[in-house]
Amino acid sequence: MVSRSPDGIDLLAARLISQGSRFARTASRSAGEQRSLIALRVLANLQQEGDLRVGELAKRETITQPAMTATVNRLEEDGLVARGADPSDARASIVRITDSGATELAAFRMRAAARVRPVIETLGEDDLAVLARAAELLETLADRLNDR
Repeated sequence: MVSRSPDGIDLLAARLISQGSRFARTASRSAGEQRSLIALRVLANLQQEGDLRVGELAKRETITQPAMTATVNRLEEDGLVARGADPSDARASIVRITDSGATELAAFRMRAAARVRPVIETLGEDDLAVLARAAELLETLADRLNDR
């Protein structure tokens, strides 16, 4: 049972972050061989959040703007993202995911899912229901964090 005290909630939050990251890294390890994980996270950010500036992408991934610019340049060369003018600032550009980028991201996720499937298939119905509910809750929590 989880304690509802601030310390108990902090410990749960830290464990969710740690184990969620570990799960994602482990599942992605063999599925991301075609593209760096940072590039895949950029595609995922753009798909989830919509068009973003390079600086915002760098901030979200906690890397320098020059490093993000290099990542976006590679993705753009490969036709996975496109840049356009930022309507709110003519000096800036925004980055959007292309159909090819969305297709590559979906293919990566399916390769990762195929890696995870054999392990998930060993779980019972109750555990599958818990994981389905956990996925819903994680999505809700991430949305709430983004709204802050």
